[in-house]
This record gives sequence, structure tokens and C-alpha cells, in this order.
Amino acid sequence: MPARTNNIGRHLPTSGGLGKTIDAARELGCETVQIFLSSPQGWADPVPRKDAQTFAAGTRELGIAPVVAHAKYLINLASPNDELRDLSIYALARELVAAGALGVDLVVVHAGSHGGSGDEKGMDRLVDGLERARTQAAVLERASGPVAEPVVENSVGAGTQLCSTFDSLGEVARRAGVRVCVDTAHAFVAGYDLSSAEGGRSVAAGLVACVGDAVALLHLNDAKNERGSQRDGHRKVGEGRIALDAWPELFGGLPGVPAVMETPYQTPEADVEEVRLVKKLAGGLRKAPMGR
Repeated sequence: MPARTNNIGRHLPTSGGLGKTIDAARELGCETVQIFLSSPQGWADPVPRKDAQTFAAGTRELGIAPVVAHAKYLINLASPNDELRDLSIYALARELVAAGALGVDLVVVHAGSHGGSGDEKGMDRLVDGLERARTQAAVLERASGPVAEPVVENSVGAGTQLCSTFDSLGEVARRAGVRVCVDTAHAFVAGYDLSSAEGGRSVAAGLVACVGDAVALLHLNDAKNERGSQRDGHRKVGEGRIALDAWPELFGGLPGVPAVMETPYQTPEADVEEVRLVKKLAGGLRKAPMGR
């Protein structure tokens, strides 16, 4: 197997302070991390962090790249409800600004739901919402530094959710000029076959064919539920329905794409072992230099 080129890490809590987040990243051997900037279940704006410099300095010291944040779950840029959509655009803009202040590179946002108006209209609103959020972020009073990059995450395809297919991810990437995040558990329950090595190889090839080099990130999660069920649910890698031998082929077809796990926390020892396992599945414990 060729030397690994994919940075591996996981989502980490921030409730104990961002200094503890950095300590956890170091202990787990994370090469990339993801955090929340504010409560994902509420509309409150992210607040400036007193320990922002500690976090930014810590990620630089550890060589963590990219640094990722996940936007609020409530955001729906594709909503047919104008009030909800405007609130969502404003919320994403605020998170892009807050992310930039922490040295965060990417902000993952869900594609959202068309609310019954159909995929075409929903996609139009999603593309417009992304453009408006970036414009608002650029002109916000607090945007005195860099603004993070929004990336759109695939869905499980339940109900009126957008972007459960790689074709639709490719469309939003082209039309909005954004990159995307692919959640492996979402892809599996949306119908993509990760039940074998051949399946992993085929899924990677299909993703590249549809999205090209716009794949910014993998959310590397094993699936609780069966393929095609359209029911979300994460398991630790190796403990769900995705085949272990699918992962090396998936990584092999997506060189250089970083992976963040959002799998359930267990003991510190179990979490360390999961990170090590994924590094091995991606090609080994040592990452080959990417020349950039």
C-alpha cells in the first residue's frame, strides 16, 4: 500500500476550553480537528473566545490541517421560508467570521431541505444562500481578518433533503464555487456501496467523476443503519456496516483528502486506537509529505 497522504483526526469538544481541545488533539494524535463554534442546536451567535490565540497557536504547533468547524444544525439555506432562510444566511455568515478569528479553515454546513418545493428550486436557493452568506461575512464589522471557507455536506436523502447524490454535490460545487464534505455514513445509507473493497474503489471513482477536485473533507463515520435506509447514525470505524476493506480503497481513490471522524466517544484508550486504526487503513501511521 502506498504511503499515506490523508490527514486523520476527529471532532473534539470545546466545553472545557480550547486549551483542553488542543491537549486532546495531541493525545489522540490528530492531524486535523473539527469543533463547534457555538451550540449547534440554537441560533445564538458565536461569541469571541478568550482562548482563541491558544487554540490558533496550538493547531499551528501540532501542524493540524485543515482546522474545521461544523455549522449549526438549524441552518437551512434551501428553505422556502424566507424568514428561516434569511436567519440561516446570517447565522452562516457569523460562523464564517468567528471561524476565521480562530484560524479555522473550513466550516461544514448541511445542504438543507427544499421543504417540498422540489430539488430544482431548493438547489437554486442553496446556491444563492451560499453566495449571500459569503458576501455578508466579508462585510461584517467583525470581519477584520480572514473568513473561513464554507463546504457543503451530503445528506442521507430522507424526505426533502438536498445533496444525497454525488451528482448534486457536483452541481452545488460548480454553481456556487464551493467545495464539499462527504460523510461516509450518509453516503452509505443514501445507497452508495461501501460493503467491500471493490465498493470503496467504485465510490471514490464516482465521487471524483462528479465532483472532481472540489472534495475538501471526509466525515469518516461507520454506519449504524443498513445501506439505502436513509437513516442517519454513526458507529466507530469497524463497528458498523461499512466493510473494513472498503476504507483503504476509498482513501486510495481520494489522495490528500483529510478525514475527520464524528464517531461516538468511548474511553480515551479506545478513541486513540480508533485514530490509529484509521491511519493504518489510510496507508500507515506516517503521512507522506504532500509538497505544500
